[in-house]
Order: sequence, then C-alpha cells, then structure tokens
Amino acid sequence: MSAPGDLDIGSGGIVAVDTESLRAAAAALRALGAECDDIEAQLGAARRGLGAHAVELAGASAAAQDAAAQVARIAGDLDRMADVYEFVEVSAQIELAGAAGDQDLANALRGRILALVAADPGLLAALAVETARWRTAEPGALWRQNDLPFLPLAPGGDVTLLGLAGVLLSGAATTLGLGTVPRGTRLGGPEAPVTVTRLGTSGGVVAPPASLADTVDRIPRGEGRVRVERYTMPDGSRRFAAYVAGTVTTTDRREPMDWWSNLALYGRGHAASEAAVAAALADAGARPGDSVELFGHSQGGMAASSLALSEEYDVPLLVTYGDPVQAEVGESTLSVAVRHLDDPVSALAGGGTAAGVGAAGSFVATRETPGTLATGQSPIDPHLLGAYRETATMLDASTDPRMGGVRERLAELAQAGSVEVFTYSATRDIDLAPARYATGESSPAAPGPSYGAAGVSGSAADRSTADGG
Repeated sequence: MSAPGDLDIGSGGIVAVDTESLRAAAAALRALGAECDDIEAQLGAARRGLGAHAVELAGASAAAQDAAAQVARIAGDLDRMADVYEFVEVSAQIELAGAAGDQDLANALRGRILALVAADPGLLAALAVETARWRTAEPGALWRQNDLPFLPLAPGGDVTLLGLAGVLLSGAATTLGLGTVPRGTRLGGPEAPVTVTRLGTSGGVVAPPASLADTVDRIPRGEGRVRVERYTMPDGSRRFAAYVAGTVTTTDRREPMDWWSNLALYGRGHAASEAAVAAALADAGARPGDSVELFGHSQGGMAASSLALSEEYDVPLLVTYGDPVQAEVGESTLSVAVRHLDDPVSALAGGGTAAGVGAAGSFVATRETPGTLATGQSPIDPHLLGAYRETATMLDASTDPRMGGVRERLAELAQAGSVEVFTYSATRDIDLAPARYATGESSPAAPGPSYGAAGVSGSAADRSTADGG
C-alpha cells in the first residue's frame, strides 16, 4: 500500500496492469538472468585456471549468482501476478458469457481457469491476499485518518462517529454491492422534476480545460449547480462538457442536490440532481447522441455516472472526484475515478469493481491525504474539492501513460473554434405553500418525490455550498 500522500494509479480494483505487459517483463528478466548465469560460468572457468589468485574473482562470481537469483525471483513474482490478474479477467468474462447465454464460451473460459490453477498451485492463495489488500485499503486509511485506537493500524487517539461510520459504511457497501453500478442499470422509481435557470452565459473567448485541475476549477460553487460548455468544432459540429457540483446541505426541500437525492441515487432511483444535469444539458442544446464529457464531484460524480450509463449521449470521458459509486461504463468511455482512501464518502464505492471498466486506458487514481485528526484534519477534509484539486494536479504532472488518454480527449476540445459557457441553478419542483414556508413553519405533507421528507422547515437562505458533498 502506498504511503500517505503518495499517488497510486491503477486499472481498478485488484487489477493494476495488463497481463501481457507483466509476462513480457518476466521474459525479459529471465533473459537477463540467463546472461548473469553465463557471466558466472565464465568467471567460474577463469577461477579454475587462476589457482591461488582465484579468490580475487570470488566477489564478482558471487555478485553474478546473486543477480541471477534476484532476477529469477522477480520474474516469478511477475508471472504469479499475471496469473492473478488473468484469473480475475477470465472470471469476469465467464460472468458476461453466462449473462449472454453463451455456455460454450463460458465452459471454454472455465477450462482456462482450471489450467491456470493447475499450472500454479499457489495462485488461489495469492488471489485471496490481493483481494484482502484491495478490500481493506479504504477501511485501513479511514482508521488511520480518525486515529481509531482499537486496531494496530492506528495507535492512540479518540474514536469519532464519522470515522467509525465511514469504516462501517465501506464494509456495508462492499457487502451490499451498491458501490458498483453494472452496465445497463437504469434508475427506478418516479422521476424527479426540476427547473433549471441560467445564471449567466459567456460568448467570449473561453479556453477549454487543458488539465484535470482545470476541470476541478470549473465544478460550480455558490449558487451554481451545473456548468455546461458548448464547443463549436471546425467542421461545424457541436460537443459539450458538463461539470456537476456535489451535495448541498440544507433544510430547503427545493434544493435538488440535497441528501435525499444522495440517498435516491445511491439506491439507484431517480433523483433531482440527476434530472438537473439532464435539464441543463438540454437547455444548452445537447441532443440525444451528442458528445458530452462529464465531470463531477461527490453526488455530482454519481449523477454524471448515472447519465453516462443511460447512454443518452456519447460520453468519451467520465471523470469523477470522490464519487460514492463506480459505474461500469462501456468501452467507448474513458473512465477516470479519483478517490481518497481516507474519504468516507468515496468509501461507499466499496473499493469499486474488481476489474477495470470503460475504454482501454481507464484508471482509478487513489491516495491517502496527509494528516489525521491528531494533526488537525477534519474527517471530511479528504472529501473536499480542494483536496481533490491537489490530487488532480498530481495526476496532471504524472508521467503514467494512462494520463495520455485524458490529455488526448482534452486536446480534442482545444480544437474548438468557439466555446460558450452556461451556468445553471436548479430547483426541485414541489408544492411547498410558500406563504407559510417563508415564516419558518413546517411545510405541508405535499405529494412529491418519494425520497422527499414532508414537514421540513427552512428557506433558501439555509443552503450551504461548502465544497463537501
């Protein structure tokens, strides 16, 4: 596991790199090992002819032997990990084949699983170790962040309800399976009607985002909920990008990005926040099948993920920060999930999927933010948008080849001849009897979204837009 502050980029779950790369590296190391063996053999022959002076070559001979042994060990480890990753990949393919009714393919793939296990008796044990490491990464970081004392991971400190809840919710998310949203999932329940209002437009010179840090900066704060950028390309076609804010803590039931929407979306039901994104895109001129790149923080990431799964639009890039779910998007979508291991909201994803999702080059970037409660960090600090901007900046500076896919998609937007920007506020459409509500009295039990709560009092002034969520 990486040290706190270190950035880890992987393909998702326990799969971190493709099997062919691992096996090619193992083969190259074995070739080097063979050269070391040849060198040791030549040194041995020379020693036999030197008589009393043979001791002068003893050190070089031992170094060659040691190098050959180390190379063989590393090559064996690489082959073992290739087998582990292939086991996971083939297992996923078996599930897909079974779901498609292709039993012949499923049986053939099971044969490959049996061959892998027969060739490497220790494979299943190694797989169990990797799975345990993946499953405990986020809970372990949450224990450390909150200085919880009854695990050796975190000596000393006080128990916090939020920290303990984060650990428990991470385990619950893994058990219930709500943290991963399978491809083809459609939201259920009644739709949540909303009204979006343009706060402003920009028809001047606006540059498309050039980095992930730029995309974080465009996620709305304040009154805005969704920002839409409309690009006119050199061929006259249009492309879009949407940036979606996170949860707004408020007692105003008209707020679409509230905790009720959080619960609805996490439970795979329609929510006002998801409806707000769709309405904003439609108002900005996006039509079914148009190209829309999606960026979201927290609940905004969950809403963006739901929209990507709906297949309403062509989504070449989906980037989420602190998303409580991971969507199994299709092969045409480059999926980038940025998570903090000590973020209690991101922990709801339960580690995400055991194999990668989306287009080739998709990845999950994780790190544990420095600091704990003992050093003054709040349990929610790792979830704040500012913390995710720091991680986005680290990704922008990364030389990992998978960042190339992100840069390519952003570079396509840079070719636009013009960029228009629309920022939207949003309101859930429900009857709150405004005259009574404005006085602070409880609102009547009006019909509305099933996840709403009758009898809540408050006003628009109650809403808080701190970059949590």
